[in-house]
Amino acid sequence: MVIYLITGHEIRKEGENEVLILHLNYDVEFSLEFYKRKSGKSMKQQIKDYIEKNKIVWNGDKILLVLGGMILGTLLLFQNPISKEEPRYVYVNRTVLDPPAETVLLPKTGLQQESISSKEEINPVEDKTSEKEVNQERKEESIVNSSTQIPTKNKTSTSSITTSQSQIQNQIGNNTEEIKNSVQEKPSEPQLELQPQEQKITIYRSNGTTLVLSMTDYLIGVVAAEMPASFPIEALKAQAVVARTYALKKLESGGKLTDDVSTQVYRDESYLRSIWKNDYDKYYNKIKSAVQATDGFTVKYHGSYIEAIYHSTSNGKTEDAINVWGNSVPYLKSVDSSWDQSASTYLRTVEQELTTVFQILGVPFEEPLSIEILSRNESGRISNVRIGNQNYTGVEFRTLLGLRSSDFDLEVRDGKLVITTRGYGHGVGMSQYGAKGMAENGYSYSKILAHYYPETTLIKE
Repeated sequence: MVIYLITGHEIRKEGENEVLILHLNYDVEFSLEFYKRKSGKSMKQQIKDYIEKNKIVWNGDKILLVLGGMILGTLLLFQNPISKEEPRYVYVNRTVLDPPAETVLLPKTGLQQESISSKEEINPVEDKTSEKEVNQERKEESIVNSSTQIPTKNKTSTSSITTSQSQIQNQIGNNTEEIKNSVQEKPSEPQLELQPQEQKITIYRSNGTTLVLSMTDYLIGVVAAEMPASFPIEALKAQAVVARTYALKKLESGGKLTDDVSTQVYRDESYLRSIWKNDYDKYYNKIKSAVQATDGFTVKYHGSYIEAIYHSTSNGKTEDAINVWGNSVPYLKSVDSSWDQSASTYLRTVEQELTTVFQILGVPFEEPLSIEILSRNESGRISNVRIGNQNYTGVEFRTLLGLRSSDFDLEVRDGKLVITTRGYGHGVGMSQYGAKGMAENGYSYSKILAHYYPETTLIKE
């Protein structure tokens, strides 16, 4: 399957000029240094090809690169890309920028799926493993994730949570009243007044058609696509709230919802019947009950919808967003998630010929070999690794080799590089297998959300 770097574009006004906004795919990872991917094309070349293929012309010279509502970079373009002259692109910033006041941008999901709604994206209904392991990271891991991610060089985490699982359990258990107080409900309407009709959602499908659904039906199809229906009901409720939050933030910003990893994955009835077969009624009703039980609930930070990022499986701790995207977010900090360590998606080992690895990295293959993990951050993920004469961040190395996680061990054995990864996805936001573990240990969906998105508020609108 061909996965494209750019999922769509739009042109918006910025003063007297226009800005070209390119929406990047959560399922593709890239770096601020524009390293060439396996396709052999750098990010700048792929952007150039996209502009030329779609014959995009706008009144301005600025290009914003957006992933899940976050502006990850800005390009300045000199000369019209459609002209015969070779256009010149200049990368002008190395940090995540805040959106301009008149440019409201929005997010994933989620994971492959990591959702910055991951997100890298997960699509558990298609999973063939015994536990329907989450495919992320939109996203996944979107985003996010879920969910593709942007590695940045020499970043260090600004947050480290070393609390044990028992301490976390006590903290969550002791905060019952606080969580109850954070749930704000509007006063009930007088009985004689008509209740407003449920919001309608338009989905722009990958086959070129559109589909109009109620919010409930839309969320049923999203939760079914993003989390295994076999998960506990409280985990499914948490996923439903995250999906609703993502959708409303997207719509509030003037964006469109699709049925693929460019926003949140949506699966219709016919698809779910083909996957669930005789279990269709059981799973459908289970997910429907999770959606209806959380009707109207969203997660907010200081009155605004959060970036509803999630991923499949952490390495035992979630990741600080600054270590993945270079942008610090108050509610996307590292927290304990030791429940993930018992997940089927937690540990994987892969082997690759050393010559192939060096070729992918663009490093000369010379003896004696130099392969060394230089440092890890507070969540245990790789900060820096040296291969040959080149240094990479853990996120860059994961991206270039297509690894499941940036927490890995390296071993040279019989002419091969043996890579053992822990976790699945970018690690930011809610861990789906962590939510599963918390639910199995008696935590409610509100406590799950409070744990993975600290300092946020669960609100019923």
